[in-house]
Amino acid sequence: MSVRKRLMLGLGRFYELLFRIPLSGESLVRGITRSLGFLIYHTPQGPRPCETMAEFKQDFARMTALMDFDLETIQHGEDRLEIIITACPYGYCRPDQQGVCDAAMDMDRAMFGHAGYELTIDACIPRGAPACLVSIRRKS
Repeated sequence: MSVRKRLMLGLGRFYELLFRIPLSGESLVRGITRSLGFLIYHTPQGPRPCETMAEFKQDFARMTALMDFDLETIQHGEDRLEIIITACPYGYCRPDQQGVCDAAMDMDRAMFGHAGYELTIDACIPRGAPACLVSIRRKS
């Protein structure tokens, strides 16, 4: 297992521990992940606004190659990019991890949001799907 994958699994465990803190856990995780999304956007490795979704697909492929994610399919249409993630990078796979999964995804929502895109989770493994289905669209 790569160092990057181990790092992501470690972050997943950390977020899960924080998420369990009564009253403030979810807010802590969302705050951390949104901040990380903002920071990643401002690095050379972060997403960039692109003219077309085809250009964005290339930019997205560059970013995911750096992270070594298990992506099964990347498809793009005129207005969106659809990604199927076959294994959660954070290791979330149980129904009791639905909340922390959504909170952790705030990093991606923030990161792509700063670049002018909207990320939605159409299906996810903790909710019983066999894989996560994510859509990224240009903001209107």
